Amino acid sequence: MKTKILGLCMAFSLVGLTSCEDYLSEVNKSGLNDTFYDTEAGLTAIVNASYSGTRLWYGKEFPSAFAETGTDLFVRGGDNKANQISDYTVDLNGAQTNLKDYWAHLYKALNTCNTALQKLPSPILSESLNKSYEGEVRFLRAHYLWLITETWGDVVLLTEPTADVVTTAKRSSVEEFYKVIFDDLNIAISNLAPAKSSNGRITQDVAKAFKARMCLTRASATNNAALYAEAATLAKEVIASGRYTLFSDFKSLWDMKNSEGGSNSEVVYYVNYTNDDTMNGDYDPAAGKGNNSHLHYIMVYDKQPGMERSVAYGRPYQRYVPTLRLLDLFDEKIDQRYHGTFQTVWKANMANLKPGTVNGYAKMAFGDTSMVFLKSVATPGQIANAADRYKLYDRNIMYKADGTLQTRSQFIQMSKFMDPTRLTANQEWSSRDGFVIRIAEMYLIAAEALMSTSPAEAVTYMNDLRKKRAIPGKEAEMEIAVKDLNIDFILEERGRELAGELFRWYDLKRTNKLVSYVQKYNADAKANIKETHMLRPIPQVQLDAITNKDEFKQNPGYN
Repeated sequence: MKTKILGLCMAFSLVGLTSCEDYLSEVNKSGLNDTFYDTEAGLTAIVNASYSGTRLWYGKEFPSAFAETGTDLFVRGGDNKANQISDYTVDLNGAQTNLKDYWAHLYKALNTCNTALQKLPSPILSESLNKSYEGEVRFLRAHYLWLITETWGDVVLLTEPTADVVTTAKRSSVEEFYKVIFDDLNIAISNLAPAKSSNGRITQDVAKAFKARMCLTRASATNNAALYAEAATLAKEVIASGRYTLFSDFKSLWDMKNSEGGSNSEVVYYVNYTNDDTMNGDYDPAAGKGNNSHLHYIMVYDKQPGMERSVAYGRPYQRYVPTLRLLDLFDEKIDQRYHGTFQTVWKANMANLKPGTVNGYAKMAFGDTSMVFLKSVATPGQIANAADRYKLYDRNIMYKADGTLQTRSQFIQMSKFMDPTRLTANQEWSSRDGFVIRIAEMYLIAAEALMSTSPAEAVTYMNDLRKKRAIPGKEAEMEIAVKDLNIDFILEERGRELAGELFRWYDLKRTNKLVSYVQKYNADAKANIKETHMLRPIPQVQLDAITNKDEFKQNPGYN
C-alpha cells in the first residue's frame, strides 16, 4: 500500500502576481492561523503542502501541451484543447488560459515553499527533522523556480512569502533564478540522506539527480565547462549508488505492476497518486484529479470496426499525436522501445462479435485483430493479408509526405501511460505515479555532459543504456561509436527514451534547437515558430494587475 504525502491545499495568496479577484482580498480560506504553523503538526502540514504543486504538473493535461507539443515529437490531436500552444498561432498571447492558470499554480506553490522556509529551521523540531524538512522544501522551491524561469524567462523571483497585496512587479534575470536554484539544491543535498525515495519524499539522491539536470540546463545555455563537469559527476554518483537498475524489458517499466515509483527500480523521484480519489487532491478542477496522463495520447478506437470503449483500451481523449519524426527515430528491429512506447495492434472487443457482422470485414470475430498500424508503407502482401480481416493504417493513410496528418483521430498512439486497472472505462484518474526522474536520464546526462571532454566515457554511458533497451540478441547493433555521438544524436536518444515525459520543449530550448527542429519536423507549426517562442507569454491578468506597467512588460514578440 502506498504511503502518501497528504498535501494540505494551502491558501497562501500570491496577490500582485495574479489579478484573480479571489486573491485580491486577504482571506484565510483554510481557516488556519499563524500559530498553527508554530506547532510540529503545522510545520509538517506546510512542508507537505509544498509538494502539492507537483500534482498540478506531473500527470496532467496541459503541462504535456507545454512540454511535448509544439516540438518535433508531438502535434495536436483531434480534440486538442490548446491549439495556440501546439501550433504557435497568432492567438498565442497573454490571454491563453492554460498558461495563465499555470503561472498562478507555480507562483502559489513557490509562495508555499517560501512560507515554509520562513518557519524553518524551527526550535520545536529536532535537528534531524529540521534538516530533512528544509532540504525537501528547498528542493521543491528550486523545482518551481526552474519551471517558472525556463517557461517565462526574466520574471519575478520571490524568495520571501507574500502576505499582503503587492501591486508592482520586478524582473530578475535567469542567472539570478539559477543562483537561488543551485543554492537551494546544495542545501538539500547537504541536509538529506542518500536513499531511494520510497514514499514520494525528496532524498539526497533526488536532489543530486535534479541538480545534474539543472547543471546540464545551464551548461547548455552558457557553455560553462564546470557545469558540464558537475552534471556528469552528479549523474555518475546516482548511477554508481547501486540503488537503481535499468529494466531489461522497457515495456515492463510501464506496466501497472511497476507503477509505484517507490518500488520501481528505475525511478529516482516521483509524484505519488492512488486509486482512492479522495487522496489525489483537487487543487484545480480544470486540471482533473489524480494522474490523468493516460487519457491524452489515446486515439478514437471505439468507433472502429469491432471495437467498443473498454477499461483495457482506455478513454480516448485524442489530445496529442506522434509526429513521423518521433516514429522514425526508432529502429523497431533492434530497439524494444518502439513497441514498449506505442500501441500498433488492436483486438476486436465488441461483445458477441461474430464473423460476417462487421461491414467490410467479413472474417472479423471477437478477439481477432481489429486494426494494425504501420509506420511504414504497407506492402501488397500486408494489404492482401488484411483484406476482410482487419483495418490497416499505414504511413500514407496517417500522414502526408510532408508529415501533415491525414487524420487526427486515428494514429499510432503512445501507450506508456495507459492504465488497464482503472475501475471503469470512463474513469479519468489513474493510480499510476508520475515519474519525474528516472535513472535512464542520468545515463543521458552523463553522456551529454562528457561528450566534449571525455567522448569515450560518454559513449560508454550511452551504450550502457542502449544495450539495455536492445531487443535480446541485438545489443551489438544498438552500440554506437565516438564518431556517432553529437548533440543531434543525444536529442534523438532522449526522444526515444523520454517521449511524453515532459522534457522535449525544454530540451529543444536549452540546446537552441527549438526553432530549427520545429521548422524541419513539425508540419503544423513550422510556418509559425519564431525566436519569440523560446519563451511563453506572460499572462495578461498579471500585466493588468500591476501599477508599474512601463517597467514590467510583456515578453518580446507577444501582443
